[in-house]
Amino acid sequence: MDRLIDWIRNYKFSVSDPPIITMEGLFSLLLLLVLSLAAVFFHLIRIFFNAPVDFSMDWNLFLSWIPLLVAFFADSITKRFPEIPVTLLLISIAWLAFFPNAPYMITDLAHLTVDYQRDLTWHDTIMLFFYAEVSLFNGLVSLYWIHRAWRRVFYRGTANMMLVISLPLAGFGVYLGRVRRMNSWDIIHEPGLIITNLFESIMDRTALVFSLEIGLLLGVLYLVLWGIIRFRIRYNKKHQ
Repeated sequence: MDRLIDWIRNYKFSVSDPPIITMEGLFSLLLLLVLSLAAVFFHLIRIFFNAPVDFSMDWNLFLSWIPLLVAFFADSITKRFPEIPVTLLLISIAWLAFFPNAPYMITDLAHLTVDYQRDLTWHDTIMLFFYAEVSLFNGLVSLYWIHRAWRRVFYRGTANMMLVISLPLAGFGVYLGRVRRMNSWDIIHEPGLIITNLFESIMDRTALVFSLEIGLLLGVLYLVLWGIIRFRIRYNKKHQ
């Protein structure tokens, strides 16, 4: 079994060196896809036994895949072409525009209504948590991939600074979505409204606290993910 997993992770789809795409990245996407389908399955159970909760959950879960795929593309292309700072900056802007959709689903837990005598209360709790968890996984993995791409193309200090800045910006994006009821597509459809909300929110204490707390949450979780991955990489190198 271990040999099979190693072969899958190291299989190369490209003859280039280093390979543009390996099974390691696709395997991560496959695992996240399985988790996403499991979350949807919880919703299907809810629909079978009662009325559907809200199909916006499925839409929000889908949106959390956009930054994941963008980051996967950035990580893959910088393996082969590490000297593309302008291109990576444009990709990073697109990633940042959709990245808040990943932690956004945490705020869906606010929709929970507690009725201890109702069985669906517990199903809804688990279902909403599952959606939020998978969406957050998508966001953290996308953050790892885009950070790795930044580290390849820019100086390490610059890459780390971009990482730190992106965290509260993601929190601010969640605030715009949950409180101001805006979405990523408004950047294209209503850019003027985006700018208006930005200026109105600069002095908003709720926006500041919201942005910092979501950013702190993402930062702590990302540090845990980063530490686990880096420890495993160093451990494998020592025992090869």
